[in-house]
Amino acid sequence: MQPLTLTLFRCVVPLLLTAVCASISAQEVERDLLCVPVAQDGAPVPNLRRGGGNMSLPFFDDFASPTFAGEEGPIELVRWSDGSARRTATYAMNAPTVGQATLEGLRSDGFPYAFNEDATGWADTLTSVPINLAGRTPEDNIFLTFFYQGGGRGNAPDENDSLVVEFLAPDGGELGWSQVWSATGADMDTFAVAAVAVDQLIHLQDGFRFRFRNHGALAGNVDLWHIDYVLLDDNLNPDNLGYFEVAFTDPRHTLTAPYSIMPWSHYLSDPASFMLDSMVTDHRNMSAFQADNVTCGLKVRNVTTDATEDYLNPFSLTSVPPSSVFNEQYYIQEPYIENGVVLVEPSGFAFSDPGNDTAATFEVSLYENSIGILEQERVGVPDNDSLVFTQVFRNEYAYDDGTAEKAYGLTTGGGKLAVRYDLAVPDTLHGLAIHFTPYYNEQSNLNFLLRAWSDDDGVPGDELGENYVFHQPQYFTDGHDVFAYYTYDDPIPVEGTVHVGLVQEAEFSLNVGLDKNTDFNFSRVHYQLGLGAEWTLSTIEGTVMIRPVLQAGVEDVFTAVDAVPTAAQAAIAVWPNPAEDALTIRADERMEPRRIMMVDMTGRTVAETPWTPGAQQMQLGVSDQPRGAYLLLVEDIQGALFTRRILLN
Repeated sequence: MQPLTLTLFRCVVPLLLTAVCASISAQEVERDLLCVPVAQDGAPVPNLRRGGGNMSLPFFDDFASPTFAGEEGPIELVRWSDGSARRTATYAMNAPTVGQATLEGLRSDGFPYAFNEDATGWADTLTSVPINLAGRTPEDNIFLTFFYQGGGRGNAPDENDSLVVEFLAPDGGELGWSQVWSATGADMDTFAVAAVAVDQLIHLQDGFRFRFRNHGALAGNVDLWHIDYVLLDDNLNPDNLGYFEVAFTDPRHTLTAPYSIMPWSHYLSDPASFMLDSMVTDHRNMSAFQADNVTCGLKVRNVTTDATEDYLNPFSLTSVPPSSVFNEQYYIQEPYIENGVVLVEPSGFAFSDPGNDTAATFEVSLYENSIGILEQERVGVPDNDSLVFTQVFRNEYAYDDGTAEKAYGLTTGGGKLAVRYDLAVPDTLHGLAIHFTPYYNEQSNLNFLLRAWSDDDGVPGDELGENYVFHQPQYFTDGHDVFAYYTYDDPIPVEGTVHVGLVQEAEFSLNVGLDKNTDFNFSRVHYQLGLGAEWTLSTIEGTVMIRPVLQAGVEDVFTAVDAVPTAAQAAIAVWPNPAEDALTIRADERMEPRRIMMVDMTGRTVAETPWTPGAQQMQLGVSDQPRGAYLLLVEDIQGALFTRRILLN
């Protein structure tokens, strides 16, 4: 799983939020995800060499390891030289093994090929490295085999969409590509198997390549195809494809409950109570033969101290039926009891204290014994016989796993969305980390206010604090499932149960990320459709991706949530603050400011002046303004707004 990156975004518009009564059609909605920024795609590698030549058979990839050019991993594992497809682990359903390649309507930078819901055409591509088939003949029975699925947990391709395979005749250059296989779009919850013969002499040469392409909607993360377990080899019988492999099929992302992330100081208040009681991992025996003596284990490495704890699962499955799915259970804080008899004692594992009271990071590995002729020893990277994730403790709470398969929204002006969190210890609430997802129309011009509520017997009660600063959804193309960080007008003391969220101005859905691999909405998420409406418990399966960010003992809250400053987030400095007669505003040298505005707490612009071109700092007179709190805004030439809260006395 990619580490979470939070980006600070805060702005104000001179408007007042209008409370609108809920209309008959207003509701909470779940939408297919249309833009998931990707972390990194491989750069083209025109001719990747190994041992003095192109790759030899067999070619195999189960997408459990970093095999795309440009990914961080051993060069010998690279199987794909270019393309805009991406490795995923949470979109497919009932996968052969953990990890797939997903093709949809997103470019390699994570934005749609065309922000037009009617646009269709060729979208993603996944191209193999060059392969040496020189000297091979049709009698060698070389086949390309793979598993594929349309849709899964994401948007399914319709009957006008397709997935194709193309082969390259090396002597033809880029004109040598020809289509050799295709599948029509369909909503699939299982994987199908394809086998394509490589038996033409124009393909049986050194430098042969193959590629996957999808044709469908270009408007974002729609018309999804998932590919898994790709094998190109000789002496294959497509009517009797035998695999000897036992593998994990689904990822895991946390050993704690109910939170996947929480402040380290909060966790330390009662470590055992926040650990999972037990955990189940899903596996598949892909072989037509019985698998014997499958054992599993749990290994945790403290990244700070490098101390490692290893727990072998107390019992193994001595016989796994052929071609079957099975699971292994890990007893962490509770025993395995059958007929009143304790058969397995719990490990009692809890994350150990590295001596830091503000943050901690652990690398968690779930592993099974390697079984399979295609199993490879891959040092330093995950394989399909292991699951590796990072368990992070930092100054935020989270239920979600960090991936947004779909989008969630309310369709009424004045609609309120609240997520309940039960805090382990009293603290100070500073802001919210929210992941927004573009859905056809970018919503970055829509306004919302942050809100926090006390608890009233399980539902949101009285509002906590006063928040008048407008915010807008922010989208990114520099990472996968990036969260924006929005600050409350003032820090809010909180303890016990608190509900955090937002109230939107317009009737259009803001499209908050919806994690479909966890499900806390039904017990933790409430919404209110306009002024005077009752709080209603969500009925949409999944978890909205809204996280409270707390002080939790750190000095700099923003830095503590792993924000990565960029030129687009350049700072402004304002002094004196509090002020009497004038303010001096200094812009970071990376900024190109255009104007300065001062806004009062009702959202009214009370002062405005252009920024002198080329100047690094400006002065703004404030002696004629009423004393009190204001927001100072500096707008750059791209229209981005940078704010500072000021006080006149």
